[in-house]
Amino acid sequence: MKLFNVLLCSGLTLLAASAGAFGTVRYVDANSVTPAAPYTNWAGAARVIQNAIDVASAGDEIVVTNGIYNTGGRAVSGTMTNRVAVTKPLLLRSVNGPQYTIIGGYQVPGLTNGTGAIRCVYLTNNATLSGFTLTNGA
Repeated sequence: MKLFNVLLCSGLTLLAASAGAFGTVRYVDANSVTPAAPYTNWAGAARVIQNAIDVASAGDEIVVTNGIYNTGGRAVSGTMTNRVAVTKPLLLRSVNGPQYTIIGGYQVPGLTNGTGAIRCVYLTNNATLSGFTLTNGA
């Protein structure tokens, strides 16, 4: 019985320590009616992916539901805009996969780059992107 109590206490201590290792989950829905930072529930989900990234911290998870995301963006280096710029190590994932969740960039007609062109996604070291279709990026 004493060994069981020691193992139980050790397990609970490990569980409590690991619970603090996970970041906050933030939500994005292109059709959100009442977006409200810090976007920590579906009722207040961000409409634009970049908005959720901007309030996130390293280690957070951003969950994106079905939709076409082709607004917003951020320049990381120079003047070229990225529709989504993940500049901190976090997980950005879709709920239902790439057939339902699309990030759209923009190509200047007749060119692939140029003033006004937009890349789809920029990822920093240790950032993860999962379950998106990327289309029309420069």
